Amino acid sequence: MTDNLIYNKEINTKNILTFTVPTMIRMIFISMYTIVDGIVVSNYVGSVGLSAINIVYPVLNVCMALAFMLGTGSNAIIGKKLGEGKREEACSFMTLTVIINVAAIIVLVALFLMVDERIYMMLGSDRELLPYCMEYGTIIVMGGPVWVMQVLFQSYLVTTDRPRMGLGLSIASGVVNILLDILLVGFLGMGLTGAALASISGMLIGGLVPLTVFFKKDSLLHFAKPVWRGMEFLKAMGNGSSEMVSNLSSAITTTLYNLQMMAIVGEKGVAAISAILYLQFVFVAIFFGFASGISPVISYNFGAKNHENIKKVFRISMVITLAISVGMSALAIITDDFWVWIFASHDEALSELMLEGFRIIIVSVLFTGINVFASGFFTALNNGKISALISVLRTFVLEAGALILLPKLFGLSGVWWALPVAEGLSLIVAVAMLVKFRGVYKY
Repeated sequence: MTDNLIYNKEINTKNILTFTVPTMIRMIFISMYTIVDGIVVSNYVGSVGLSAINIVYPVLNVCMALAFMLGTGSNAIIGKKLGEGKREEACSFMTLTVIINVAAIIVLVALFLMVDERIYMMLGSDRELLPYCMEYGTIIVMGGPVWVMQVLFQSYLVTTDRPRMGLGLSIASGVVNILLDILLVGFLGMGLTGAALASISGMLIGGLVPLTVFFKKDSLLHFAKPVWRGMEFLKAMGNGSSEMVSNLSSAITTTLYNLQMMAIVGEKGVAAISAILYLQFVFVAIFFGFASGISPVISYNFGAKNHENIKKVFRISMVITLAISVGMSALAIITDDFWVWIFASHDEALSELMLEGFRIIIVSVLFTGINVFASGFFTALNNGKISALISVLRTFVLEAGALILLPKLFGLSGVWWALPVAEGLSLIVAVAMLVKFRGVYKY
């Protein structure tokens, strides 16, 4: 059953790319979900609608933090168990993780809906924006359980050697989202309600279709009787803590961006930073896809104690990551006018703000790849502490600190430079950790 798995193939550039490219493309499509919402809303609802989506976005980060933590953390344990030949334990642990995560998100959504207006006001909304936040946020947050299943199952599809299925589902989800955005928002004039319904419809594909794989007993990973393993579950939480912190930090930094832009520029500034952050994520999504795609290979060989393969994976991954970093940075610079135009062709003031900010913020892409890979690499090695250290510094301490300090010194320019400065400083830490632990893991 496992003759064609990447785990049993030679570790070389071709095989690594064959295994990870579907996951990279999948992440690009996932990043397109939000950007399409933003483009359609910006052009048909206006900058006020785009601002509202960005104010709701931190709520989604909080809702998804647990899913990314358990999805990534449990995947490292599952991959290690497969490498040790403990397939049934891996399946049982996967099932346990899914049940706990879905139950937890249902509780979180219920609690949030009791206080949603107050939370939106705390996140930077005003009385003008609040109705738009409520319109979009209520629907999108209620789709939380589907969001969770989509995140978990996409990770597990890679581990069960179905990355192409994950890619296909992501493409299908993205196409459905785009078509419904155009139909519901553009043609039927449903505004933010239409944008939220389009997103939820796309998620249903990624969240429910994988059930057809995991209910099959002949699948490498399948649902099995869940057995409570408290220490392993805590370890999964520790392994994936960097991903949870990354999402929670994103919620905080997005809020800081919104508050700073509202204070310096006003609602138009919130719309500009919203669009720029959407675009920035499109250019860095490929790094998250590569880290997610290569993680099961690292975990499997770590479980099998194959240090030579880990060394090969590390060296090839670094070359690929550096090449993508340069390529994506160049692409962003060449196409900057186009990206601004699709968001703000109707609004000259928004267009000028976006172009100024995008050309500075996109510098961060040069540094993001190594930072993301380093964090994912240590997660795959079941070293959640170092992974969390890199992630916390990158996505919270340094970026939040820069967002608080730099605008006080340089005004609007300080907001634009916060992300490149944070990513550049994070790169120093990431490289230092990779060098420090080289002897420990023999890569």
